[in-house]
Amino acid sequence: MKPVTFPVTRRPWQELRDAKLAERESKIPDEWRVEFDPEPTNLMSLAQNCGLLTPRELQITDNYDATSLLTEIAKGTYTSLEVTIAFCKRSAIAQQALNCLTEIFYDEAIERAKWLDKEFQKTGRTVGPLHGLPICLKDSVNVAGYDSVVGIAAYAFQPEKENSVIVDLMLKLGAVLYVKTNVPQSMMVPDTDNNVFGTTRNPIHKEITASGSSGGLAALIKFRGSLLGIGTDVGGSIRVPAYSHGIYSTKPSSGRLPYHNMKGYLEPGAETVGVLCVNAPMAVSYRDCEMLMRVIAETEPWLYDPSCQYLPWIQPKPLSRTLSLGVIRFDGEVQTLPPVTRALNEVCDKLKAAGHEIIELELYKFQDISDNAVDFFTVDGGEFLKSQLDITGEPWSTAVANGGMYPCEKKGISDFHAYSSVRAELQRAWLKYWEQTAQKTKLGLPVDALILPIQSFPARPDGFLIRSHFSRTWNLLDYPGIIFPVTTVDMAKDDIDMPPPLNDMDAKAQSTWAKGVRERLQGFPIGLQLVGQRQMEPKLFQTMDKIANVLGNVQ
Repeated sequence: MKPVTFPVTRRPWQELRDAKLAERESKIPDEWRVEFDPEPTNLMSLAQNCGLLTPRELQITDNYDATSLLTEIAKGTYTSLEVTIAFCKRSAIAQQALNCLTEIFYDEAIERAKWLDKEFQKTGRTVGPLHGLPICLKDSVNVAGYDSVVGIAAYAFQPEKENSVIVDLMLKLGAVLYVKTNVPQSMMVPDTDNNVFGTTRNPIHKEITASGSSGGLAALIKFRGSLLGIGTDVGGSIRVPAYSHGIYSTKPSSGRLPYHNMKGYLEPGAETVGVLCVNAPMAVSYRDCEMLMRVIAETEPWLYDPSCQYLPWIQPKPLSRTLSLGVIRFDGEVQTLPPVTRALNEVCDKLKAAGHEIIELELYKFQDISDNAVDFFTVDGGEFLKSQLDITGEPWSTAVANGGMYPCEKKGISDFHAYSSVRAELQRAWLKYWEQTAQKTKLGLPVDALILPIQSFPARPDGFLIRSHFSRTWNLLDYPGIIFPVTTVDMAKDDIDMPPPLNDMDAKAQSTWAKGVRERLQGFPIGLQLVGQRQMEPKLFQTMDKIANVLGNVQ
């Protein structure tokens, strides 16, 4: 049996780029075009000020999270059609301002919404728990009839023949799909930039990265051109962009959400072994992430997707006792900058004041975990990606060229087996480490979850790559994590010089906090990461609920 290969287009990459950009441009109706200052620093108020959205459309897109909006649709407060049009229009504004979209299918979304409304009027019931909710997709999620370019020109004008399984299940649940969002070339660098669609902007500040690889998704959701979307995460790709935009995301363990028939930058089959990439929700509230994961679990996705395990969503018993939480403050290489340090300290102080226990922990075996993850990421030497670029003469993107990962030496099957053995030992070592935290807690129980940064620094300038071990550690261990915003950069509190750097990477991070540079981050969101044990997402959300009750400002 021959391995599956991706269809490709063998035209010069510049020609494909121009044609894709023209196609995308044609999908935005003339009456939805807006004019704005081409040089604003912050674009967050554009939707309210451009005059395109009606007061009711602003109400729909501004005042709800996905969970509460679904309630209003089910009550008949809003029709699926008016909700869909509102988010189509707002996403069109976002595209013109932020360059965040790849594929646009507004006409199909509107027809879908009309059908949902007819079913609702006929039966008096919603089609499913996602009835009428527009959900955006990362470009790597396949929608039949549309491209999944994933930042590689050779994949342009090669529409996918089948939906990703997660798309089929969301449609079954009543969702409306309307746009796909931009990614970096290779999806393995933390800036959303490629040679086909260009660079996605962060709506909070034009000089700050949208991050990656789910950067287009994050920019759209922050702009509230969507309330909920599906991205992916293999090393921080859903969590870092959420952090950089001050919104929420959840990276589940592998096997929780369907991942079959996704598009990647690796040769087909490569993402089924090694460090497993996962589909993951991003939203304006963490309860939206929980809701989406729960309703998908209720479809029994293991009956449709060989990548899913039998993981019913079992709600834990109410947790009446206080929490024991491990806190990790240092990633082993880069010191946390003042706003991140303050955010972590403030959260820990509030939790302790509420009676919860904080246990100081280390990022155990961080270097071994990081090295093992990179071994898996580079096992083919970048050869498949390079072969796909060479079809059209496409160069490496700037971010990939500067990322330091590709090209590299190709490894053999024996190396891959050795890496897998190391991974298993690291996962076993972390199980023991977590269990041994019981020796440090008052109740003699292991910690309920970990609180730590997602990276040691605030959102960084575009094109300025800094490594962080706080992200990909949990991909290799396959632990779930929730990103939640906590505070914002406040120069009245954070205008603090750093101690001497520990190494070159630390010096690079500190350069983003130099006097005269850090001031532009005033008001920028700072969030944290809550990590639980493998496949224990329901317990992790239960823990997040208790933390949110203490913090008060977390949805």
